[in-house]
Amino acid sequence: MNQTLRNNYRMGGYLLIAVGLINWRYQNEDAGIASRSLLIVLPGVAIVAMTFIKSLDGFLASKAGKVIVFLIGSLLVGLSLLN
Repeated sequence: MNQTLRNNYRMGGYLLIAVGLINWRYQNEDAGIASRSLLIVLPGVAIVAMTFIKSLDGFLASKAGKVIVFLIGSLLVGLSLLN
C-alpha cells in the first residue's frame, strides 16, 4: 500500500478518535455516553492500528477494504452527529 493511502486511513482513524472524545466531553452528564463514545473511538483506534500492521496492507488496499472502512467510518461520524 502506498504512503498516501496509509495516511488517509490514519487521518480517518484520528477523525473518529477526535469526534468520539469530543462527543464524550460535551455530553459527559448524559447516562451511557461512555459506551456510545467508545463505539466511535475504538474503531478509530483499530483503523489507525491496522495501518501499522504490514499483514493488513492487502486488505486496506483492496476495493472491499476501502468500501468497508469508508462505510463504517461514515456511519460512525453520522452517529456522533446524531448523538
